[in-house]
Amino acid sequence: MSVLIPTEEQIEKLQSLPEGEPVAALNLFHFNDNARYEREDPEYGTSEADITGREAYARYGEIAGSFILESGGRVVFSTPIDQVMIGPSSPHWDLAAMMYFPTRKAFMLMLSDPDFQAASRHRKAALANHTMLHLAGAPFSE
Repeated sequence: MSVLIPTEEQIEKLQSLPEGEPVAALNLFHFNDNARYEREDPEYGTSEADITGREAYARYGEIAGSFILESGGRVVFSTPIDQVMIGPSSPHWDLAAMMYFPTRKAFMLMLSDPDFQAASRHRKAALANHTMLHLAGAPFSE
């Protein structure tokens, strides 16, 4: 099952947790071979949509990276996944990345920014599947 956006229950849980605590977001990504822009996206049906999923994710990463830095956060790591050593081999994952945010509120403010939301179309076009786990952020604070 492909999942690219949080459920209402996941959003409610996020909002119920202490907003002043740091948070780390561990992401697992599986890329589409070709980007899949939606009809409402400006790229749809143009040569701008004729790119790989990884290229679409790079577009997203450029914009999202600025938001992460502006929030006081950072990318802790981003690396290809070699194999699943323990656990189900499906779904397939291509990349693991961890982002750190100084507070959960900073993460939520980023998500609510209209420019960040607009950039998320590139992430959705890029990915066949995405899992994000929130971890206690204190061990990753500088």
